Amino acid sequence: MNAKLECHESISRRTLIRGMASLTFAALPELSLAGSPPNGRLFVLLLRGGMDGLFAAPPVGDPGLKTLRPNLIPGGLLKLDSFFSLHPSLSNISSLYDKGQALLVHGTSFPYTGRSHFEGQDIMESGDVKPYASPTGWLGRALDASGFSAVAMSLPVPLILRGRTPVENRYPSWISNPPASIYDRLVPLWEADPDIGTSGRQLAMRMESPEFDRLARAGRSPNLSGLAIEAATRLREPDGPRVAVLDHVGFDTHASQPGQHAQKLGDIDRAIGDFRRTLGDETWKDTLILTVTEFGRMASENGSSGTDHGWGSCIFAVGGLLKKSGIIADWPGLATANLFEGRDLKSTIDARALYAAAVSAALGVDPGLVRRQVLNYTPTRAFEPYLA
Repeated sequence: MNAKLECHESISRRTLIRGMASLTFAALPELSLAGSPPNGRLFVLLLRGGMDGLFAAPPVGDPGLKTLRPNLIPGGLLKLDSFFSLHPSLSNISSLYDKGQALLVHGTSFPYTGRSHFEGQDIMESGDVKPYASPTGWLGRALDASGFSAVAMSLPVPLILRGRTPVENRYPSWISNPPASIYDRLVPLWEADPDIGTSGRQLAMRMESPEFDRLARAGRSPNLSGLAIEAATRLREPDGPRVAVLDHVGFDTHASQPGQHAQKLGDIDRAIGDFRRTLGDETWKDTLILTVTEFGRMASENGSSGTDHGWGSCIFAVGGLLKKSGIIADWPGLATANLFEGRDLKSTIDARALYAAAVSAALGVDPGLVRRQVLNYTPTRAFEPYLA
């Protein structure tokens, strides 16, 4: 690989490493995450269907973009630097970037090139290189290693959280909000059972929270922002879970991408904004949000104003846990000769490297233990020195 590894920041870009055959976050001091806070939180957004990194964060400095996507470059882009911009639907992420609390990792994915949603989603959750090879997920194994608990904002617990550690799962309904007197009468009946008693007290507290009451009065269903608010409410509890996972579908936009994909990006951006406001400044400073998707989209647009399955995409990592903003990309280029199999943005950064660093920083798990038990991934050089 002769491509350059560059860190793009709001003022300048500088070459860090040239001619690397393999690449990890071990070599990226710009990734520097604050070190192992005692109250770290991790919020993971699963973006199913294949989020289009070239649409979410267009590399406007690459001349190949206009050639490949003459109709899929959004107007009103939010500038990051001279090379990368953000989709206008990502205003909260843009604001966090300006505040030093957002990291964009581009040209990245899991080491899977089969373009099957079923296989790709199994790999993105298990962290294994082979589909259906692991009954546990990388976050589940992280919980086992850290001793912390988690909440899944869905009815089934997704594979990514499965391990030995029990996981709470929630998919609340805000159709109506019973009066507080109902819970005052029920909670004493639950007290005799230690498990039900704890859950009952937590339920009563959440039902009485201003955020929950506002959603109930509005008669809202648990949409993405509502679930993000509920996740933040749980994560800010002193004895609550340290990890939350939220599932979002609909990124498989083979047609009408300017409307559908933009709407999905807006969904996650609003969810991040609502999550951050609900969490509060004190907890936010120790929190990291990560996006996870199974693969990217084809580099060129198709005849239906959409994109087909591809490989390389981008990851957003935002939160007060980051020491500063930045853009990490070993950019392969969009010229036909540089595309994977002549059609896809290459993945030049293994996504598991970021997720391993995030687990270490947010949950305080020793990086060596992460490599041995959480993600079956060995970096080419130690990245521990870059974590404060």
